[in-house]
Amino acid sequence: MAENNTAPSSKSAAAIVGLVLGIIALLTSFLPFINNLSFFLALIGLVFAVVGLVGVLRGKKAGKGMAIASVVVNVLAIAIVMGTQSMYSAAIDDATKGAISTSDGSAASATSATASTEESGDKYAIEGEELSGDDYSTKISGTFTNNSGSELSYVQVSYNLFDVDGNQIDTAYANTSNLADGGTWKFEATAFKGIDNVASFKLGDVTGY
Repeated sequence: MAENNTAPSSKSAAAIVGLVLGIIALLTSFLPFINNLSFFLALIGLVFAVVGLVGVLRGKKAGKGMAIASVVVNVLAIAIVMGTQSMYSAAIDDATKGAISTSDGSAASATSATASTEESGDKYAIEGEELSGDDYSTKISGTFTNNSGSELSYVQVSYNLFDVDGNQIDTAYANTSNLADGGTWKFEATAFKGIDNVASFKLGDVTGY
């Protein structure tokens, strides 16, 4: 009597899908921004790979080596994505260390018409600050000069607003783009808080890169 030795008739489709997704994820895992998609492809591919491997180990499908390779490729793609994103984040942090990012600790009375300040190692200058507003808003205007030595793609200034008791009640913001080296920007930082509520203000963050 002949033995009935049954072997899996076909390779695992799940392992094949997982391997294809893993290869795509691996090939794109080094690319900035695109590797965000690579991460999700690898996760999906890993699910298929595990399903395929389980089926192979249970003897339902053939292709054990391919199933194992599918798991390895997807895990490797996930690891590379996480590593490269960490590397890119560190590089961006290093690149922006030299950018403008300061806070001015001096406060000015809301009743004072003008103020003048130069901060951040001469990377910028802010002059001619003036306070104005109405029942619905408070505005602080002035002139910002870019002394950083290069064009700034983006600049933002903020002012913290305080009531008579010294409590911070709002923040006024202004921003601009593509300010040339040595260029000046007449800004107007605005907060939607009636000027009658404002007793003093202070330069907050100055950000430029």
